Amino acid sequence: MRVLILAVLCTCCSLSYAQDKVVLRNGDSLDVKIVKSTNSAIEFIYPKEELVNEKSKKEISYIVYASGRKEVCNQTFQVPIVKDKDDWEKVVVTHLVSDVEGLNRVGEITATSGWGGALASSKGYKGAIKKLKKKAAKLGAGVILILDRTNETAAALGEVYKLLV
Repeated sequence: MRVLILAVLCTCCSLSYAQDKVVLRNGDSLDVKIVKSTNSAIEFIYPKEELVNEKSKKEISYIVYASGRKEVCNQTFQVPIVKDKDDWEKVVVTHLVSDVEGLNRVGEITATSGWGGALASSKGYKGAIKKLKKKAAKLGAGVILILDRTNETAAALGEVYKLLV
């Protein structure tokens, strides 16, 4: 009888703190209890804590609630994991500030194109983007946000690209 009571108490305790799984855009996951969810953010607590934390849904890829329901929060891209300079092809390029909201800024990089003239604009643009991706990968950044000169003609003319990574 005592074993049965103990088993029931253990089951009740584990059910009182059902965990939700929050998967972030960078691939990390959090096992937490969500206490509030709005269109733009969630409030949650970690196991064995009482402090309420908040996270923007722009940082979250999806949430799997304890009930099994899945909520997709961010339909943009998954931030690739870039371990070293050899991962440069994984780096994602964006021109939209909204794509990087909630991500940590690593630094600022620039690149220029060695090609000039209207006929070489496409090659110049691709060359500048390749240089930027390689620099970003060296910093361990998976996403670059282009802030200046976002067209192929500017790249072909040797314009400088500034970005946040």
